[in-house]
Amino acid sequence: MANGRTQTASFGPTFLGVILLFCGFAVVAWILFRFTATSGTYEEKRAQDRRDKVAAIYKEAAEKLYAPAHWIDQAKGTVQLPIDAAMDLVVNDYQAKPVQASQVKVEVPYPAGLQSAAAAAAPATTGTATASASPEVKK
Repeated sequence: MANGRTQTASFGPTFLGVILLFCGFAVVAWILFRFTATSGTYEEKRAQDRRDKVAAIYKEAAEKLYAPAHWIDQAKGTVQLPIDAAMDLVVNDYQAKPVQASQVKVEVPYPAGLQSAAAAAAPATTGTATASASPEVKK
């Protein structure tokens, strides 16, 4: 109170100036980071190359699986078929085959010393079913 006036602290303009200064630094920092950042790191480029290679492999596989039928080697009789057509041919081939006993000969699975005992214990079958070998279930 030197001249009879009371002095008051002016807190508003100083606080406002500090906030504006802070916002100005924030805008400058955002601009610097936004426009000086690299477009991609080395690892991102490698990852993109791997994704491109995998996409090319899948595309090539799909082209082979679903391409129209064509000769690979006409002298050997090798043909490349679309996978759907090949599956249909295999199903038709299996449905056309008659059902019959297998012609594959199976060796006795017992060791040499036990083969004679296993043969004596097993009943001899002549191709006809007996009542004890295959009982019928009545409903």
